[in-house]
Amino acid sequence: MWIGLDDTDSRSAGCTTYIAFKIAVKFSDHVNSLPRLVRLNPNLKYKTRGNGALSLSVSEKRKSPCMPIGRSEGMDISINIENSNPEPVDTAFRKEIISEVLKIVDQYYERGEANTNPGIVFTDRKFGPDIYRLALETDIPMEYIENILAKEHSEYYKIGNGRGIVGATASISWDRKKTTYELLNYKYPKAGIIDEDVKRKIGRIAESYESTFNNLDAEDGKICLFPRERTPVIYGVRALEFHELKQVQDEINSVFPEFSKNYMIFATNQGTDDHILKHKSNENFKELASYEITGYVSKMPFRRKGGHLFFKVRTGGISIDAVAFEPSKGFRKEVEKLQIGDNVRLFGSFSGGTIKIEKIEIIHPSVLYVRKTPVCHNCGSKTSNIGSMKYRCNTCKTMLEPEYIKKDEMERPMKMEPPVYARRHLSMPWKLENASFGSDEHEF
Repeated sequence: MWIGLDDTDSRSAGCTTYIAFKIAVKFSDHVNSLPRLVRLNPNLKYKTRGNGALSLSVSEKRKSPCMPIGRSEGMDISINIENSNPEPVDTAFRKEIISEVLKIVDQYYERGEANTNPGIVFTDRKFGPDIYRLALETDIPMEYIENILAKEHSEYYKIGNGRGIVGATASISWDRKKTTYELLNYKYPKAGIIDEDVKRKIGRIAESYESTFNNLDAEDGKICLFPRERTPVIYGVRALEFHELKQVQDEINSVFPEFSKNYMIFATNQGTDDHILKHKSNENFKELASYEITGYVSKMPFRRKGGHLFFKVRTGGISIDAVAFEPSKGFRKEVEKLQIGDNVRLFGSFSGGTIKIEKIEIIHPSVLYVRKTPVCHNCGSKTSNIGSMKYRCNTCKTMLEPEYIKKDEMERPMKMEPPVYARRHLSMPWKLENASFGSDEHEF
C-alpha cells in the first residue's frame, strides 16, 4: 500500500520529511520502497519552503534480503530489495496503517498555520506519471485529484483545506526516470545551533565524495548542507549514488561520534531539471511552467530598483524579459556581461511574461566591432570626425569612412548558475549536465 503526504510544515517550523521518517520507523518491518522526497512546481505562491511531497510503500511483513536506509535510536530502518511484487496488505493491517499514520501526522504537523493544509493519501495501486508531470507544470485543482482518488477507490484525509492531497498523490505518481538521493539527519524538534567549524568539516566530508552535489559554494566557501535552525533537519547531503550517502554518514559519525545518528535516505528528483520543458518555436508559454529557451540577447542587461537584473531574449519570433534576482548575488555580475546578439540557452520559470533564470549558457558569443578613427590613406595624416559618420584628413582634406575592428572577446564564463544557496531544489547544476541518473522503478 502506498502512503502519500504533503503540506504538514510551515515557513517557520516543521518538516514533512520528518513525518515520513517517523512513519518508516513505525513500520520498519514493512517498508518496501525507498521513501520518496518529490519536489513539485517551484512557482506556486502558497508553497511552504521547498514544495516537497513525500511517499513510501508498505506491505505485509517482508522477507529478507533487506537493505538499511537509515537509523533511529540505534535501530536500522531497512527496505526489501526484492520488492517488485510486494504482497498487498489485508483489511485489518490496512486499518492499522491508516490509524497509525494519521496519529503520527496529527502529532507532528504544524498547527495554527493558515498556509499549512495537510493531505494524506492511501492507495493500493501506484498512480500513472501524468499526475506527476501536471504537478511540475501547473497548479492542479484539488477537485481534479479528488476525482482521481475516487475512481481509484483510494482513501484520503484532509486537514484544513487539505490541499496537501495534490502533492501526496503526485509523489506516489513519480515515475523515477531520473533519480538522485538525499540523506537527511534529524534532531527533534529543532536541530539547534551548530558550531561553524563543525559545519565546515562536515561540508568538506560531503564534498570529498564524487557523486555528491550542492554541498558548498565554491565562490565563497559557504556550507549549504545546513538549513536554518527551525526544523528537525540538522543537515541534508545530496548525491547521485545511494551507497555513497551511507559512507558519508559513517564518516561523519566517525569524526563526530556524539552527533545525531538518526537519519534516512530518500529517493528524490532534486537536481534533475525534471520540471523543465523544451520551448518550441512559436509555442505559447504556459503560466507557472518552466522552460529551456534558446535565443538571442536583444537588449543589454540592466538593473532595476532592488538589484534585480533584467535583459531581453528573442526566441521564436518574440522577445521576452529574463531576470536574475538579487539573492543570486555574483551570478548577476556574470549575466551582466551578456552582449546583444549572444546566442544563449537559458533555463527558468515563466510568470507574468518574464523568465526567472535558473542557469544560462552562451552557445555562441556575438562578434562585436568597435569604430576606429581612420588614418588618411593619401598622406598618412590624422583625421577628424566631422559628423554624419564622415572623417576628414587634417592635412590634405580627403574625406574618409570610419574603420571598424573586431573587439577582443572579454573574459566571461560560457556557463553560469547562481550560488548553491540560491538554487532551486529541482534545478540541475552544471556539474550534473552529463550525469547518469538512476531510474530504478522497482526502488532497488
